Formats: sequence, structure tokens, C-alpha cells
Amino acid sequence: MPIRATMTGSWFRPPEIVKLISKSPTGEISNKHRKVIEAAERKAIRNQLHPNRSRFGLYSVSNGEQRKSSYTAYLPNRFHGFSKKERARVLITKDFVSEMRESNPTFLTRFRGNASPSYVLPKIVSKLEYHGEDLARREALDAAELAKEEKAPRIFIPSASPGVIPIFFQRGRVYRDHLEYLAALTKEMRKEYRAILGVGGVDLQIDAPDLAMAKVAAVGWGIDFYNALPHHVDAINDAIAGLPSSRIRVHYCFGNWLGSHRFDAEFSRIIPEVLRLKAGTIVGEMANPRHEGDVLKLADYLREHDWPKRLTLAAGVIDVKTPIVETPETVAGRLERLAGIDKIGPERLMAGTDCGFETFASVNNVTYEVGLQKLQAAAVGAEIESERLKLD
Repeated sequence: MPIRATMTGSWFRPPEIVKLISKSPTGEISNKHRKVIEAAERKAIRNQLHPNRSRFGLYSVSNGEQRKSSYTAYLPNRFHGFSKKERARVLITKDFVSEMRESNPTFLTRFRGNASPSYVLPKIVSKLEYHGEDLARREALDAAELAKEEKAPRIFIPSASPGVIPIFFQRGRVYRDHLEYLAALTKEMRKEYRAILGVGGVDLQIDAPDLAMAKVAAVGWGIDFYNALPHHVDAINDAIAGLPSSRIRVHYCFGNWLGSHRFDAEFSRIIPEVLRLKAGTIVGEMANPRHEGDVLKLADYLREHDWPKRLTLAAGVIDVKTPIVETPETVAGRLERLAGIDKIGPERLMAGTDCGFETFASVNNVTYEVGLQKLQAAAVGAEIESERLKLD
């Protein structure tokens, strides 16, 4: 089987979607605007299947997160327990401030002064209770129908991990400590995962930057990142227990911001935990200059440990933080290094992107045109490497 290409969740939102998101108090567009949502999701899927009208495109696509302002900001629309009036700014760590001050001060200024729904979110005022099954199911049904109409081989719906939610929504006085908060979120988010996977032909992607990004982004947890990490992996495993692992992807990353990333978590310390995930696919960041060398650390680790046979690696071979467009040969070279690790091999490998292209509405590191070129490079590069390895 040839190496397939995929991406990570978010895609560029058109102006009409951005306008609707800006008016939404919850970060999610109402279903009364279904025609606008459907048009945007169809365009996102077509862009992935045929980037720049190329005959080479992605095998597994997303709906582009078109109905949401970000991968977490939609949650107040699907939970009881969030205030209708009180809002709180997303907190940032000293390490993040230090990194951005030295490498991207413009972004730091914008972040601190921006009143966007992506950065100022509803406060938690009581125990959280999920009630969004109908919205999650509707999103999945729409995706399944669009995938069928557009002839997409596979489609996935992104959903927040239990452990990423505390990065954006502080527990306040509602929960005793971080682990109690995490346990409650695990129980509730399982309802969303089940609703999505209850729709045939749709995969679930659990967005879990908490497995790496939390090292730099988490505030007020009261527990060291590396000590918290096993609990966050357990939370995902508990939330997906009994669900079809072959249809579940988990995405880890170190944060989709343009900066030096010099305070990032050490990959060699997170990989043992990531490989405990009971998912079918891991979607991981491996293309940008800070983490392209992680493939060597992965190879070192696998000299003494096994790669789970059930697990596919959708490795980031496209850097979404820079406008430099990778050549297909660059993509093929990155895939070749990974395929050359015996315990993984090409049969457990996909070509992916480090993160989504527009994690927050109207906030991106590259333009729409460059994004299309990068997707095309990923798809063509996967084809080149498949031919080099003589994969049918």
C-alpha cells in the first residue's frame, strides 16, 4: 500500500465564516447558518483532495473546523457550567512570554491586547456537564455526507482532548485540583467522542497539544508537566475505552505559534507516553527546524523498545509555521528517514502536517495560497517516496 497523505484539522476560514464566528458568543456557529457552513466545509474538503487542482491530494481529510473559532473555544456551546456573562483571558506562562519577547514581540503584543473570542473565553462557574451530543453528531453526519459526495476516502472530525481544556479554561474554585478537573473532563468528553464515532464513515481526531505544548502553555496546574503527562495519556485512554481504535487519531504538538520554541518539551521524554495511547493513529509534529531532529530521537528509542503494531504514524512532513514551501523531494526525504526505522516501516506511515493551518479563526502563519502549495507538496512527496520504495 502506498504512503498516504493527510493533514491536521483546521483550514483557512472564508470571510463569511469569520464574520459569523465574530458574532458568536460561544465560538461555534449556529446550525441556522448551515448553508454557509456546508459551503465552507465543502471547499475545505475539495482543497485537501485537490490542492491547486492537482491530481495528487490527501487521502484522509477534515471538515476544516469551519464551524468553530478554534479547537477548544467551541466547548462552552456544548457544556453546562460556563458563565453566560463572565469571561477570562487565557493565561500564559513566563516561559511563553520570554520566548515571544525575544523571537516574536509583535505577536506577544497582539495576544495581550486582543479581545478575540480565541483569547478571552467564558469562565467556569459550576461543574461541567456535556450536552452537545446532537451538535457533535450533526457535524459528523454533515462530514460523512460531504465525504461521500466529494469522494473523499476518509474524513475525520477534530475534538479537544480532556487534557487540553485546562490550558484554555481555568478550573477556578469549581474543582479541587488539576487531577479532579481532568477526571471530570475525561468522563464528559467521552460523550462527544462517542457521538462522533456513532456516525459511520467518520473518524475522530483528538487534539491533544497538552501532551507536549502544555510544558510551555499550562498555567495553574499545580503539578509538573512531566508528572502530569501520564495522567493525560490515561485520560485519553479512559475516554476512548471500548471505542473503535482504528477510527481514532490523536494529535500532539508543541504549539502552533511562530517563535523560537526553545522551551519546548523534550521529545525523548514524551514519546514513551505517547506510545501508550490506545488510538490507531498518532499525528505528530516533526517538520519544523526545532523538531525535525525528533526522528533521530525516535529511532534511538525504538532500538530498545517496540512500536505498537496497531499504530500508524501520521508524521509532520510539512511545517505550517513558515511560508517556505517544501518541495516534494523534501517531503519524500523526511518520509524516507521515518520509513527507514525498521520497527515503523512504510506500512505504518502517513505524510502529515505539523499542525492545522488556521488554529484560531483569522490567525495563521502562512497564506491560503501557500497552504495549498504545501498540501500539494505533501501529496506529491508521498507519491514519490511510495514509488522509490516500490509500494503498490
